[in-house]
Amino acid sequence: MARYNASTVVPFTPEQMYDLVVDMDRYPEFLPWCSKARKYECTETSFRSEMAFSFKALRETFYTIDRIEPNRRITITLTSGPFQHLESEWQFIPTDKGTKVDFFIDFNFKSKLIDLTIGPIFGEASRRMVEAFKQRAQTVYGS
Repeated sequence: MARYNASTVVPFTPEQMYDLVVDMDRYPEFLPWCSKARKYECTETSFRSEMAFSFKALRETFYTIDRIEPNRRITITLTSGPFQHLESEWQFIPTDKGTKVDFFIDFNFKSKLIDLTIGPIFGEASRRMVEAFKQRAQTVYGS
């Protein structure tokens, strides 16, 4: 099982960072491994999401339920896909310098083949997730 944690402080508000993370339709624009992302069945406390990631000829899609505390936290739980297990969480904590963004992901794939071929790429993408959103915030909101 792979588990990654990352955090950073950004000069943006929790609302701005939260908005970037829940704006899933835009993920393919700035997450290189993400070929499709969408959310659906949205309520005040959750939404369902579909994400596809691609590497060379391999493409996998997974589905999650994302429980939200607007501008504070997003907790992501796998509902189906190539993973045996996937849990993830974003937290947005106000600071005097902006927002502390905390991210963790814990996953493992069902298939040994997928684990060997895509596992390292997905792991690296997971390690870089916070930095990708930090760069996206600078692009969208300015530095």
